[in-house]
Amino acid sequence: MRLTSCCGRSGRAALRSERISPGVERARAPRQRRRGFVAPRAAEVRHYVMCPPVFLDAPATDRSPARPDLRGLSAETGFPARTSAAMGQWERLRGTLIALGHRVSLVSGRPGLPGMVFAARAATVVGGRVLGARPRAADRSAETPVYLEWFDRHGFRTSLEPVFAHEGESDLIPAGPRLLAAAGPLTEPAAHAEAEAFFGLPVLPLELADPRFGRLGSALTVLGEHTAAYYPGAFTPRAQRRLARIFPERIEVDEADALALGLDAVSDGHSVLLGDATPALAARLAGRGFRTIELDMSAFAAHGASVRSCVLELRADR
Repeated sequence: MRLTSCCGRSGRAALRSERISPGVERARAPRQRRRGFVAPRAAEVRHYVMCPPVFLDAPATDRSPARPDLRGLSAETGFPARTSAAMGQWERLRGTLIALGHRVSLVSGRPGLPGMVFAARAATVVGGRVLGARPRAADRSAETPVYLEWFDRHGFRTSLEPVFAHEGESDLIPAGPRLLAAAGPLTEPAAHAEAEAFFGLPVLPLELADPRFGRLGSALTVLGEHTAAYYPGAFTPRAQRRLARIFPERIEVDEADALALGLDAVSDGHSVLLGDATPALAARLAGRGFRTIELDMSAFAAHGASVRSCVLELRADR
C-alpha cells in the first residue's frame, strides 16, 4: 500500500500520480479542499461478511479445484486461471479491511453457486435483522438459503427469505435512519413495503433511469450519514431531488467513472476502498477529505462487480 502525497509551502497536500504494477493496491492521503470547508471524516469500526471466489469462473461441469492438469487451470492452486486471479484480489481486499481495523467473517462458497462471492447481493442486515435477497435469475435462487443458514448459525435469529425480488444491499442500502431502495429492473415495487415492514424503517424509492445501471449500488455509494457519491444520469429528476434532501453533501461522479464501477465502493466514514480503474474519482474523494485506497478488482469487472459487491456489512446496532 502506498500513500502518494506531498506538501507545498501552503501546507496543503497535493496528490502525485504514480504508476504501480497490477495487483498492488494504492492509497491516497486525504487533503483539504481548496475552496470551502470539509468536516473531518470519522471512521467507524465495521463488521463485514465475505465469501471467497472459489467457484467463480469454474467450468460449469466441474466447479471443483480437483483437476489442475486440465487446460486453463492454475498448476499452483488447481483453480481456473481467472479464479486464481480473483482469489488474489479478493484476499487483498479482505486483508485491507482487516488492516483498517474492521472485522471480516467468512461464508463458505458452494459448488454450482459462483455468485455467492458477491455478498452484497445476498442480503441486507440492519439492527441484527437479516432480509435475504431474492434474485430474479433462477440460477441464483439457491444462494439466499445458504446465506440465511449461515446467519442463523452465527446468532442472527431474525431473518426473512423474501417474497419479492431485490438484490440485497445492492438494491436496499441503509443510509442513516432509512433505507434507500432501487426502483429498477431487478427490484419489484412490492419489495419496498416488504423491507419497510420487516425492518420498521422508512424506505425511500429511487427510480433508476439508465438501463446500464440496474442496481442502485452501481450508481450510488453512501460515504457517510450525510455524504454520498452518485452518478446523476442514472436517476430520474425526482430521485435526484430526493437524494438532495437526504445528503447535504453530494459528490457527482461522471459517466465514465460510473461505468468503470467506481461507485461499487465501500466506506467506513474515513477510508474509501474502490477499484483502481477510476483514479480521477479517487483523487476527487481524497480532495473531499477521504482516504482512498485503490485495489485491483479487474477479475470481477466482467461480472459487473468491484469492491462493494464482494462485501456485506452486518449492522448489529443500527
